[in-house]
Amino acid sequence: MPCYHNGVNDVYALVRSLRDKRFPRNRFFDEHATPSGVAARRLHRFLRAVERDILNADRVVVHQRAEGGISVELTAGEHALLLDDARLAARLQPSL
Repeated sequence: MPCYHNGVNDVYALVRSLRDKRFPRNRFFDEHATPSGVAARRLHRFLRAVERDILNADRVVVHQRAEGGISVELTAGEHALLLDDARLAARLQPSL
């Protein structure tokens, strides 16, 4: 079955297409309904929210991690406020 994104089978590529406005939901409804399409839309919404927060923050500190990742720094007070929510506390435990 022909698809707008032939050869694109990775969620990040679909997110890039969403960000570039080359993969509109109305035009490619069936592709958006696939598991990859659903995951791409979810990640796209998450990244847009992070993007808004970063652009509106007074200060952003980014660290390149030795093991290959990136971390964004929060103050201890900001972290403590997030930990008030049990769902967030479970996800915001420092990695060993």
